Amino acid sequence: MTVHGDLPVTPAVRVRAKRVNQLLGTEISTEQIVSLLTPIGFVCEEAGEADVLSVTVPTFRPDTTTETDVIEEIARHFGYSRIVGRAPTSAHTGSLTPIQRDRRIIRQILVGLGIHEAMPLPFLAPGDLARCGLPPEAVTVTNPLAAEESILRTSLRPGLLRAIAYNESHRIDSAALFEIGKSFGVPTAGTTLPDEREHLAVAIAGSDAYAVAKVWAVLSETLGLDGIAIDQSTPPAGLHPGRSGVLVSGGVLVGEIGEIDPGVLDALGIRERVAWLQLDLGAALAEPHGEHRYHPISRYPSSDLDLAFEVSDSVPASTIAAVIREAAGPLLVDLSLFDVFRGHPVPESHRSLAYRLRLQAQDRTLTEEDLSGIQRTVVDGAASAGAVLRG
Repeated sequence: MTVHGDLPVTPAVRVRAKRVNQLLGTEISTEQIVSLLTPIGFVCEEAGEADVLSVTVPTFRPDTTTETDVIEEIARHFGYSRIVGRAPTSAHTGSLTPIQRDRRIIRQILVGLGIHEAMPLPFLAPGDLARCGLPPEAVTVTNPLAAEESILRTSLRPGLLRAIAYNESHRIDSAALFEIGKSFGVPTAGTTLPDEREHLAVAIAGSDAYAVAKVWAVLSETLGLDGIAIDQSTPPAGLHPGRSGVLVSGGVLVGEIGEIDPGVLDALGIRERVAWLQLDLGAALAEPHGEHRYHPISRYPSSDLDLAFEVSDSVPASTIAAVIREAAGPLLVDLSLFDVFRGHPVPESHRSLAYRLRLQAQDRTLTEEDLSGIQRTVVDGAASAGAVLRG
């Protein structure tokens, strides 16, 4: 007998045993699911797939319409107290990519050296590149908010030098800043998009080129970038012609290092020297990274050997250092350039480079004969590179 209207349509819900256990963190079988649902009016039938049921919901449960609703009923009648708490497992473990790891290492090193990170905007005024000694060609912004932000930077140099000038105008001398950011080169022939590259730049006010040379030495040693060398034969535009060079790897340009040209500093109103380092991170970090190997600490004392060489300005200090390392052999544990001198009695267009060699053996204390032999070998090797030992 029908009292009022037709009976409501009872939906059939597809319930997967795998999904039940995935949500509840249990190991309930299909047979157990049937035994839990049948007493409360749910009709369970095989759905034609392994461990999948077609569950017909009773008419008095209009609130149950989805698979999740049915799983809630299974949990309730299985017993919440029987569901063991467990942390979900993940098939994917997050990790840093090599470039992300290197970028973090670079930031940690520079901050540890007392250099502060700056984040200038990538927009420049039309004359900013020329004032920094850079080619004026740049990508123009179609709808700039102001004329001072109408082109995209092709180098990180304008932004950091502007920050140095701002700090100096507020009596904050010797500011040391670095930035990791993108530069936007003019599209090459046949392309429409800018040549976008990630760079690292370091600017240290009140310091000479040797300050950034030391920074680069720490970075290259920590990252294992032994294949990148300094070439002073062709100073980059906007840098001091006698105190700057480029960073090259296998003949490929990957950066620049040295001091900002005094004419550029005058144009920006900067009174101090500014040491400068810029590195194309994409090109540099693509280089093979050397391995860091453990070497036991010797129980025997080390000996220092100080040698000063008269060298032509055309010969890079890095060339002399490489010759010294090769000549000194495995007993050399550290080499540092501690003095550069120009003036009488050193001839014009020459300079004096003073190196300190730290020598140490693993099995003995070095004798005077050992040190004298190494000194002769080093002096002969330096002479082959055009360096003459000063008396």
